[in-house]
Amino acid sequence: MPKVKLMFFFIIPLCTAAVLLETPFKKVDASPVFRIPFPEGQVWIGQTRMNHNPQNAVDLNRLYDEGDTVIASAAGKVVKVKNLGNRSYGRYIVIDHGGGWQTLYGHLSAINVFVGKKVTQGQKIGAVGSTGGSTGAHLHYEQRYNGKAERIRWNGHSIFYWGSKTYKS
Repeated sequence: MPKVKLMFFFIIPLCTAAVLLETPFKKVDASPVFRIPFPEGQVWIGQTRMNHNPQNAVDLNRLYDEGDTVIASAAGKVVKVKNLGNRSYGRYIVIDHGGGWQTLYGHLSAINVFVGKKVTQGQKIGAVGSTGGSTGAHLHYEQRYNGKAERIRWNGHSIFYWGSKTYKS
């Protein structure tokens, strides 16, 4: 076998394997099984946009939704409760679900939890509102992994990106 073929079929794969074995792999914890953040049986329209900040967030609304119950989409511990006034998320909550996973619920009209509170999946945490930089009542929702907004999954299925889709809780 010529030297070039020998190098291609034997030496290069061995060197590649050695480099891969020396490269540490990033550990990714499994996400909780998140569910839509509203009581069971409700119909909501979710909208995702490429110009949304962050892009992987979803805005959820329906007619006359101001004051509707918002629930924890997975069990966890409340790590942030803030009111930014008429800026950004306005009134919002962040829940830590462990393993680097957090959820954010923004533009709330009411908050029913406090920092340090442990919540169960499905527990009421607040109400839909139009606080902060909002132009109408809706819930701004994010799933974050190690601080970065990820593509949202409910019941193990990715939501629709980019546009609007109807979801039933």
